[in-house]
Formats: sequence, structure tokens, C-alpha cells
Amino acid sequence: MAGKEFELTGKVALVVGGATALGRAMAVALAEAGADVAITSCTQDKQEEVAVNSAVNEVWALGRKGFAAAIDVTDAAQVEAVVQRAVDELGSLDILVNNPDLPFAKPLVETTDDEWQRTLAANLTSIFLATRAAARVMLGQGKGRIINVSSILGERGVINSAAYGAAKAGVINLTRALALEWAGNAITVNGIGVGFLDDVPGIGQDEALKAALEHYLPMRRLGRSPEMAGLAVYLASDASEFLTGQTIFIEGGALSHV
Repeated sequence: MAGKEFELTGKVALVVGGATALGRAMAVALAEAGADVAITSCTQDKQEEVAVNSAVNEVWALGRKGFAAAIDVTDAAQVEAVVQRAVDELGSLDILVNNPDLPFAKPLVETTDDEWQRTLAANLTSIFLATRAAARVMLGQGKGRIINVSSILGERGVINSAAYGAAKAGVINLTRALALEWAGNAITVNGIGVGFLDDVPGIGQDEALKAALEHYLPMRRLGRSPEMAGLAVYLASDASEFLTGQTIFIEGGALSHV
């Protein structure tokens, strides 16, 4: 019974922010569980476009349907268009994974208005836009799964990360609020709180930073994107039907630190 509850055969997923190692890992895991998967970038940068096209190749290799789209996730019209494309080409939209991420670190007094707005737009407003568009479809269907990826920095303050932390904290509370809003509509809204990963640009390649983080973390190592993917499958599946409004952290014990 447990195995069957985790199956996603016949489901359609949209992974927003699939150009990263984490986005790719979740998209492929959903396909491995049986879902058809559409994947978007966060920006229309050429490198991101190449990455999402490569990710959807893995989906196709598993015998699933899907497509890749290079979009600006802060543009409402583009977000709404890709949601409609998923419905038109794949038949429905059962699962939305919101995985936008624009890291930003700077002392608050040096942060410009544009930097603040850009950080919140990329990390929080983008999730509002994608969720609003997807929810319109899911409410019509009478069922859906929404998974919002946040960060331990949304739970714990870190020096020089006020804008980024505020955006990620907003994702956590948006998850709670929407879970309540749609609890009576068979739409669950949950989150994945990501810790420090070794395949994130700027961490895994910086040996000094990596060593400092590994010393800080109780498990004495950084996480890996595939370790987040199993939780995404669970939250997308019928096995999590009675779970909503929660952000589950996979962080090597970081939040248990005094």
C-alpha cells in the first residue's frame, strides 16, 4: 500500500526553477515516480535555458512527457502562459513545485532599493505568481499539491542576509496561509526548507566556506540536492494527503544548533 501511495502515474507536475541542481533533482524524481513534468528556468538567461532543456531530456529518457520553458518568473504573463501550456500539452496540472532562488548577501545599509525589490521579487513574488496561476487550475480540478522551496535562512537570521532571509521567511508564512485557505478544496500546500548544499554555486566551490559550514553543522557535511528529492515526491503524492501548511527542513541538524 505504501508503495502505491507514492506513485505519481497519471499526474502532471510543473517545476518552476528547474535550472539548478536542486530543481533538476526534484523534476527527475517526480518523473521517476511516474509524473509527466514541465520545467522552467527562473530567468531567460541562456545558461539557464540550456540547463532546463538538459533536465527535460532526463524526463523524456524515463518515458515521461514534458517540456522546458525559459521564462522570467517575476513576469505574471509569462508565468500564467507556462501554466496554461502545461494544461494544454500535458492535460492537467496536479503538482506545482516552486523552486526560485536568487541568493543575495549585503549589509542592509548598503542594500539599494532596486536590490531589495529584486531579491523579494525573485524569491517571494515569483512564488505568489506561480501559485496563483496554478491554484486557479487546481481549484477547478478539485485537487492539487503545491510545494514551496524555502531555506533555513527563512527560519534563522544570518548577518548580511536581511533581504534574502525576509523573502524566504515570507515563503514559509505564505505556505501556512495558503494551506488554510485551500484546506477545504483538497489542495495541500507544504514546503521544503533547504539547508546548505554542496552543489550550490558559491558554496561547494569555496573550500574555506565549505569547511566552516561543515564544522558548524552537527552532521559535519553539506547536503546534496538528491537528498531533497524524496521529500518532494512524498509531498506530491497521496501519502501526504493529511499534511498541509508545514515546511519540513532537511538541514543536517543546523536548526537544532544553540
